[in-house]
Amino acid sequence: MFIKYILIILFCLANVGQVSQLVSPAHSSNVKLDTEAPQYEQLIVFINSQSPILNDDDMSALKKLAEDIEVELKISDIVDAAPKEVTYTPSIVFQNYSGRSFYYGRYKKISRIKNFVRTGRLAHQTDTENVKKNILVLKNGRTTVTAPIKLTELSGKVPNGFDQTDFVVTAKAKVAEGMSDFKLISEFTQARTTRSFYFNLYPYLDGNKLTVSTEIFSQYNCVKPVFQKFGEGLVSGSWRNRDKIFQEAGKLVEAEIKRQISNLERGDALSYVSDDIPVKTWSELGLDLPEKPTNEQSTDTADLTIPQHWTVEAPQNKNEPILIFSFLPPLDNYSGEARALSGTFSLGEAASLADAKGNFEVSISDITMGLDDLDYEVQNKMLKMGLFPNSTFTFEEILVKDDSPLQFGQVTHFDAKGIFTMLGIETTLDVPTQIEPVINAEGEVRLKVNATFQLSLYEQFKVKGPDGPSPAKDILQFYMQFYLQNS
Repeated sequence: MFIKYILIILFCLANVGQVSQLVSPAHSSNVKLDTEAPQYEQLIVFINSQSPILNDDDMSALKKLAEDIEVELKISDIVDAAPKEVTYTPSIVFQNYSGRSFYYGRYKKISRIKNFVRTGRLAHQTDTENVKKNILVLKNGRTTVTAPIKLTELSGKVPNGFDQTDFVVTAKAKVAEGMSDFKLISEFTQARTTRSFYFNLYPYLDGNKLTVSTEIFSQYNCVKPVFQKFGEGLVSGSWRNRDKIFQEAGKLVEAEIKRQISNLERGDALSYVSDDIPVKTWSELGLDLPEKPTNEQSTDTADLTIPQHWTVEAPQNKNEPILIFSFLPPLDNYSGEARALSGTFSLGEAASLADAKGNFEVSISDITMGLDDLDYEVQNKMLKMGLFPNSTFTFEEILVKDDSPLQFGQVTHFDAKGIFTMLGIETTLDVPTQIEPVINAEGEVRLKVNATFQLSLYEQFKVKGPDGPSPAKDILQFYMQFYLQNS
């Protein structure tokens, strides 16, 4: 299903001369890499020089990315202090004048970090409560790692009348007993910076022999496991010793999760943040939100007119997204982007929104989740690009309080009421929109458009969302910002 592959990503971010200096214990606690980028956007990487995770290649890749997407790269060593929100290293944060967001993904996946920054440019994360029930939790200093467990019903030669519900409950409890550091918590509020490794256990009974197989997943890839043990299984033994078998399974799974926490190969590794690390505010660490950039434009509009007919202008800055989408918080780490938008828009008489009409279209081939293999799955298998190559929104009705002509320097709010089509399914949609006539650097008139809307995936398109609370798992939110040019 569509969301299964979304979870691959997301479930399921003193100057120095050389990048290698950044992973040296001797470097400054808060260093700035001069990327010749505007100073109003920053990518902050929190590291622990006494327990390094990132190597020289990782740092070089991050520096190259910062240069490419035109952000200031800052490296902050937590040895001396860290904000309370930083609970493990490496932690990656994007911030600009409108807020900050924490990267959710593998630090080696540069394309995903790029996608994360682009998303933050249109909309930052918001906080909401995310309560988990009966979950395994490991606490080490300020770091929290959870291990959600899925234990299937007993398969194989199962006796008639066997109580599967009681079996699963008892087996999970024994798995928890086998762990030394993970504790089974009846209710736990998970934060954005909580790390997780999911694991599945598959018990199989053949005569008197019980075999338990397993898969362990990073929270950043819920399809491809970081560890699996089938065949002879993770552990096996006599059915009558099943309690001990599940305790041993818990012990082995915990050991493997700890190994993955130290595994530098994939980008899942982390270093715990000790309670001894002093807590300081972002401001005290010199990490205030940057100032809002000033956009200078000509105020001489006397000889300029606002045309009636418009088309979508291709993005003039490769680093500015035009359309992003994500689930509602706390699941808004599951996000993607449409790299291109086409369409037409016509105003009413005398540049009025009365009788305005529009038709906009996204090609499914332009949808990206930040990973090439995932994009292929989403485009071809989930959104069935061969059958439904485009998604469209067409409207011929506008709701606006003031239908007077558009004015330069004035933002007008309206609702576009129309038909949204995806997967060949049509649904009515109201899109709250802002529009403003502006003048670009060449002195040409443009219409700047900002729009937001939400879709219920399952109710309207029968697409199931990720594991998580409702309505967050059921609703996809969209953010758009683009320009229209005279057609």
